[in-house]
Amino acid sequence: MSAIPTIKPTAAPSAGLPRVADRAIDAAERLLVLALYAWLVWRLVQGYRVDGKVANLLLLPSEGLVVVFMLLRRRASEISRRPVEWLLAVGATCAPMLVTSGGRALAPATVCATVLMMGLLVQLHAKLTLGRSIGCIPAHRGLKLAGPYRFVRHPMYAGYMLSHLGFLAMNPTPLNLTLYVLDYALQIPRLMAEERLLGGDPLYREYQASVRYRLIPGLF
Repeated sequence: MSAIPTIKPTAAPSAGLPRVADRAIDAAERLLVLALYAWLVWRLVQGYRVDGKVANLLLLPSEGLVVVFMLLRRRASEISRRPVEWLLAVGATCAPMLVTSGGRALAPATVCATVLMMGLLVQLHAKLTLGRSIGCIPAHRGLKLAGPYRFVRHPMYAGYMLSHLGFLAMNPTPLNLTLYVLDYALQIPRLMAEERLLGGDPLYREYQASVRYRLIPGLF
């Protein structure tokens, strides 16, 4: 699951779907994230009872913070209406929530846990910076430029990437590898779609000019 910095619109809200439909879409997104999180909690707790990998449980506080912020978030004044962008967002959100505990670790537990924790710290910083502006589908909820957003335009995704590497090294099953490959095959075009939506605002274009890299400083 992930979220993006968004902009307070300078124009009137879009006249696409009726407002009641916008509210239904918003509610459906929240319900989906809540259901996925509940399932993730159940599976990781069950895995811990079997293999005792307590580090796997580190995923839960960070993902739980997303659920809290999404339940309390601001109402969007504009939401993407493009079906492809919805599919990208839903797929990229769901895939990493389906991972499971298992397999023989590729590195010592302390190394895996350290990488996972580094990713969690980046995620948490980004999520706390976004606060109630968090969301999965591209939307305008207010531009956030502080904290990790000063270094890359999508620090939350960068944090997820680190966490996923740590979790995968600790749980290198074919299923987990497949899910993470699928996730980033969707995540990259997803963040590009987010930037296309936000690029209509001159404030965001100024931000893009000042923060050059999207995900990995010096590379992308």
